[in-house]
This record gives sequence, structure tokens and C-alpha cells, in this order.
Amino acid sequence: MEPRRIGLLGGECTGKTTLAEDLARTLPGFVAEEYLRDFVRDFGRVPAAVDQEGIYLTQQMTVRTVERAADYSETPWVIADPLPLMTAVYSVVYFDDHSLIDAGIADASSYDVLLWCAPDIPWIAEAGMRDGIDFRDRADQVIGEYVAPRLPLQRLVGDTEQRLTEALRATGEA
Repeated sequence: MEPRRIGLLGGECTGKTTLAEDLARTLPGFVAEEYLRDFVRDFGRVPAAVDQEGIYLTQQMTVRTVERAADYSETPWVIADPLPLMTAVYSVVYFDDHSLIDAGIADASSYDVLLWCAPDIPWIAEAGMRDGIDFRDRADQVIGEYVAPRLPLQRLVGDTEQRLTEALRATGEA
């Protein structure tokens, strides 16, 4: 049986990776990790506007690759940390470029569960990867304005345990 997919949305430092790891252990599932981290490490810089489409497509392919591995091993869940749609959100935040939003929403609509991590946890600096609380809040605003009206998102708030409980409830596995 093909694995079910969970997509995570939220700005930097909203608990997506912690939630993805917790879900993968609990459900069980495989995590399709964020390609953006590899991009910054491999190229030694943050993306430019011209890089966004490639990052988006690479994140999509990462999810598909993990899906195939999950299917082969009969692992029931794949968790996209984050959804490729987050690249579209960051394109709006950093470059005022909306060109990937429609494609990102179309892709996200094929997921079984969409979880939106709120920016209500402490922000933690990570050199070269995180730009600050203002960018986190702007990403959350863009999700609320452009994504939430078009997709059935489950908003997650609170501490790690509360988020995991709500996420499991959203999957029907609670």
C-alpha cells in the first residue's frame, strides 16, 4: 500500500523538524528532509531569487524519493519537512515573488495531512540558516494570507508534546 503523506508548513524555528522526527518515530514514517539546508551548505550562500524554482523542484523530488523508499519498505507514512510549498512561501517573503504559490498549493493538495506550525515557541539562532524572528513571523503571515484560505491546514500550537498529540489526531492515529 502506498504511504500516506504529511506536509509540514511554518517559518524557521517553528518546530517542524522536531515534529517530523517525533512523527516518524511514533507512526512510523520516513522524513523527507529540507533541501534548503543542503543548498546553503553546498553552495556556501543563501539562495537568490533565481535559485527558488530549482530548490522547489528538488524538494519535490526529495519527497518522491522518500515515498519510493517508504513504499518499498512498507513504511506507512512520509513526512515532508517541509512541504515544497514552503519554498514558494519564502519566495514571497524574501523576493516578493508569487510565481511558485499556485504550483506549491496544487502539490500540497495531494497530501493526506497538512500541518501548520505556529511561531509560538522560542526562536533559536542558527548561523547561516535562520534570519530572525521577523522573517519567521512574515512566513507565518504569508501562509495565513496565501495558503490557509486555499488548503485544509491543521494549525499546531503549544509545546512539543501538544503539537505531537494534535498532529497524531489529525492523522487519525491518536
